[in-house]
Amino acid sequence: MAEGKLIHRPSAYRKVSERNMILTPYIDALAQQPFADTIEGERYAALAQYLDGFSELHRITVAQNPDKKPNDVMLARVHPVGDDFWSMRITAPEDTPGIRLLGGFCARDSFVGLLCEFRDYISVFDEEVDETRNLWRDLFGDLKPLSGSNLDDYLTHYREY
Repeated sequence: MAEGKLIHRPSAYRKVSERNMILTPYIDALAQQPFADTIEGERYAALAQYLDGFSELHRITVAQNPDKKPNDVMLARVHPVGDDFWSMRITAPEDTPGIRLLGGFCARDSFVGLLCEFRDYISVFDEEVDETRNLWRDLFGDLKPLSGSNLDDYLTHYREY
């Protein structure tokens, strides 16, 4: 997978992959137990729980319009929409701004997460998207993320907002 620079992460809880989560080793390490007994540890535990839910085919909420999404939507497109990059929005724990995992789909139900950051550390979101685009290009060359005509091309078991 991308010359060993990416790993497939099944659910750490149930050890299944009904959807495919593909991550950099760094991001995978963030979501591994044990978690520190700190607010940062709680946030990384929430990331792990989100990744497990994605892999276990839990229903996820999706917003295709980056400008019109509920605060608690789990997956949202980012600008520019035509580039087909997405933000996985980990919004727990409730008293934090959460975490954003940016990446794209390489196939239906197969997400490649390339950039992960605490939301409150992101000052210019478009710069994070640019960095995600550059990381994708470094790993996949001219191969673009999956581009679909509707959400069914990207995912199963979702609810659209």
